[in-house]
Amino acid sequence: MKKFFCLLFTVFLSSVTFAQVNENDITMVSYEQSWMDREGTLALKNNTDKEIHNVSFRITYLDMAGNPLDYEDFEEEVDIAPGMTKKLDISAYERDRHYNYHESEAFPGDSHPFEIKFELKDYNSIIDDDSDDDSDEEISEVIRSVKDVNEGLISSFFKASIAIFIFGLFIFGVCVGLYVLVAVMAQNRHRSAVLWIILSILSTPILAIILLLVLGDSNSSEEGHYEK
Repeated sequence: MKKFFCLLFTVFLSSVTFAQVNENDITMVSYEQSWMDREGTLALKNNTDKEIHNVSFRITYLDMAGNPLDYEDFEEEVDIAPGMTKKLDISAYERDRHYNYHESEAFPGDSHPFEIKFELKDYNSIIDDDSDDDSDEEISEVIRSVKDVNEGLISSFFKASIAIFIFGLFIFGVCVGLYVLVAVMAQNRHRSAVLWIILSILSTPILAIILLLVLGDSNSSEEGHYEK
């Protein structure tokens, strides 16, 4: 018997809850979405004598012949006073393909007009807010972007460091090679290799090479003394 009364009470609560939601309690007054808008503007009217806080509804998108194109369910946090109208923004339909509400501005030359049908589902209920999930997803996306940038910078820095190191080795090898060339040229011209290397260090190996080419061969005793 107790279970029977509990069942009746549950049915009663369900019927009361269902009775609270009437499709005429909240109606759509207008909708705006031009081909440039990234959001559509929906105007809803509270036809009840109580303030409305949260609204759940379905928007069905129709072509100009009244054929359904698509639909989307919305749960919006909005406060509407009794008998008043409130505008709210929702995501625009096919915004990347230049679709427009048939009463709004159309894309020049190639328009895609549509109509909408508003269907009330619920109001004054606790809305499962997915904004936190969206925010978390956006934050994660930002973190991933920063991480990619950091990895790119580290990779670029590593590559630049390797390139600078290789270039430094090349310059070092060229310098050593020039000093060796000065020593070889000095010996071939019977001049002191040590003296000409010192001269190269004090000036430049290029200048020493040029001087050796200009001065040419030398068999003087002074040069022989330095060679010893």
